[in-house]
Amino acid sequence: MIKTTSAILGLSLTLSLTHVNSVVAAEMVWDMPNEYPSTSVQGRGDKTFSTLLKEKSAGQIKISHHFGGALGLKSKDQLDAVGDGIVQVANTFIPPLGGVDPIFLLSSLPFLSSNADEARKLFDAARQDYDRVLAKFNQRLLYSSPWPSSGIWGKEPLVSHSTIDNLKMRTYDANGTMVFRSMGSAPIQLSWADIVPQLSTGGINAVLTSIESGLSSSFNDYVTHFTAINYDSTINLVTMNRDVWEDLTPELQAAVTAAAKETEDQLWSNANEVIRKSYEEAERRGVTIVSEVPEDFRKEMKDAAIPVIESWTKKMGPNGPKILSAYQDSISTAQ
Repeated sequence: MIKTTSAILGLSLTLSLTHVNSVVAAEMVWDMPNEYPSTSVQGRGDKTFSTLLKEKSAGQIKISHHFGGALGLKSKDQLDAVGDGIVQVANTFIPPLGGVDPIFLLSSLPFLSSNADEARKLFDAARQDYDRVLAKFNQRLLYSSPWPSSGIWGKEPLVSHSTIDNLKMRTYDANGTMVFRSMGSAPIQLSWADIVPQLSTGGINAVLTSIESGLSSSFNDYVTHFTAINYDSTINLVTMNRDVWEDLTPELQAAVTAAAKETEDQLWSNANEVIRKSYEEAERRGVTIVSEVPEDFRKEMKDAAIPVIESWTKKMGPNGPKILSAYQDSISTAQ
């Protein structure tokens, strides 16, 4: 009887431990770095994704957010960090990855897309190419996340050649650096974390970025104007480690896919509202929005963009013209 009781207690303990271990194994916490603040449109999108993922996975997958480069990873570092499994998922601003593959420069091609609708069509035209390149780095594309169109934060309206001549301005990739250098500016390519220190010390006095992202880091403390040139409409990509993906059950893969799609659709459908609210907030903070850009200056910038687009197309090989053609066809069909 004593042996039987001991056996039952032993079995009970074994089953209890097995149950505990299965619960622990079922609950996953994924690290998700993002170079931008939690208050930015990218940060808010991350939180939407994690809420949806937790809900759709019945609490089995949770996200541990690391905003503002808290892990010491800049966007250009995150491609390898995800591929190597250092983090499971990341929200990455992709133009700085142009040196890895030209596909990452697509969304920042100057004056190719000037609003959210066009930016979404441009992304859709190249989604398979993003998938193909990311697969080489052991990761899977979950969703895209848009920024409002880029303009220039500065100390005055930047609406003529003379106002940008020798202007010490931040750009975020090779595309912007080429365009503004050809126009006589003095651009310097900086990651997000390096902008405010440079603004505060006078290392730069203008920043190429969106109205929303500038507000999220209080650029209005250093400069007073935002010139809305509609330079481009860049995107972030949220990706995950492919090994982590393949280790998931089909049910959890479906949960991740569903959460990613719902997040992506929300972000794109809300893009115009983000811009409207950003303009209101900018005016509340005393920022002067310069929306009237002389046509001759706009033409000068577009002319400077032509060699950049031609260079990108050549680097992409046969896929370059194919993507641009599909994009132009989608715009024509919509019209």
